[in-house]
Amino acid sequence: MLKLFHEHPEFNEFSLFDTTTGRMSLLAAEDFNALLPGSLPEENGEYIQHAKWPGMELFFGAKPSTHTRFPRRIYFQITRSCNLECPACFIKAHRAGTHVPVNAVMQMISFLSRHGLAEVRLTGGEPTLHPNFIEILHAFQAAGVYVSVGTNGVINQRTLEALAEARGYWLICSLDGNKTTHNSYRGDTYDTILGNLRFLRERNPLLRIRLTTVLTRQNMDQMWHLGQVCREIGAESITIIPLRPQVRDPAIKSSMVTAREFRKVIETMVEVRAAMGVRFTTTIETDYKEQIERDPVFTKRSSCAAGREGTNLDYDEATKTFQVYGCSYSPASDLAASPEIRKPFLAGTFGLDEPEKFLTIWRDDLRWTLFRDLSLKSAACRECVYLHHNLCTGSCPIQNVDYDSLQLNKDVFEQLKKQVAATAEWYCYHQVTDEKGF
Repeated sequence: MLKLFHEHPEFNEFSLFDTTTGRMSLLAAEDFNALLPGSLPEENGEYIQHAKWPGMELFFGAKPSTHTRFPRRIYFQITRSCNLECPACFIKAHRAGTHVPVNAVMQMISFLSRHGLAEVRLTGGEPTLHPNFIEILHAFQAAGVYVSVGTNGVINQRTLEALAEARGYWLICSLDGNKTTHNSYRGDTYDTILGNLRFLRERNPLLRIRLTTVLTRQNMDQMWHLGQVCREIGAESITIIPLRPQVRDPAIKSSMVTAREFRKVIETMVEVRAAMGVRFTTTIETDYKEQIERDPVFTKRSSCAAGREGTNLDYDEATKTFQVYGCSYSPASDLAASPEIRKPFLAGTFGLDEPEKFLTIWRDDLRWTLFRDLSLKSAACRECVYLHHNLCTGSCPIQNVDYDSLQLNKDVFEQLKKQVAATAEWYCYHQVTDEKGF
């Protein structure tokens, strides 16, 4: 199935999504029009319009400049249960976590597919622990939504067999360095994870696999090892994500790399790419944009995709409601966080039988101020040539906040806006090294 999208130029005016490959392509106007059975249907005033013909769907209508008409990717936390309790976890899932009721998931699948969702990232917790995980995966695929699975790789044999038989999805698996380093973070799981990945690769030679590594001072010199693992298991790429401060175990924050160290890691990954052919992604591109693998769905032209091109869909068992928030690193993902701090990041909630309220939440810019108001970027970022040339998305409204300094008896939202506007990117190696680029 091919999906055509007509959006504001900020998010690529004409684009094509292939639900077989899971990749979005930018189209010229003439190429876009050539795919239509006739001329573009007239807009009828609806926010989202939908036309369909054999093998093709078209989504058009309103063209907001602050966000795509509907999220292109949704990170769907289908369970809060996890078989590990990693210190760097920002969701803070646990073994007794609850699952989203499967009937509610099925209602959401119907709603999301009708409104133009391109990709769903099934995550958690550990998504494969949901008792209906395989059923959910196949239901999204049947509805024409591409599925990616964010997993820790510790998967029971029954689910592993089912994943080996499934086709047309993307497996994104965590691996945090060599055996010693990885096991120090994730228990004695290194051999289990590699064994599972080898099993899946042998049974499904065409499976898309991506590794994800949380970058710390303990593994920053292990990029060559990770490159070798990628090549061995046939992974298409590896993503390097610098450790964020929002973690389960505050002690691990001492392992955060500096901006200068982060830059050295990227330089090493460029060498690994050249020597081994291993593609990689990371959070800041700047001088290395041509060497870094682009996101297959998000545009990320002027800012991070959170709240603009994608969002998180979570579940709160206590209130029996879905939770919508832009970034899983934000306090909104922590159900136990202070309500005053959580509220500015939480775009909205709705009942399990009210999926249509999701669109109301997504359309309302005021609910997404910290993500969509680009005037809140720091002065250092707004004046930087890397942002102007779309080689960097600028400061992050999540990781650059000093939450401990917030005064909860005052307007937390206003305090957050001031902090975000005053703080440059934590890992901005351009600023640290005082290099001007261009």
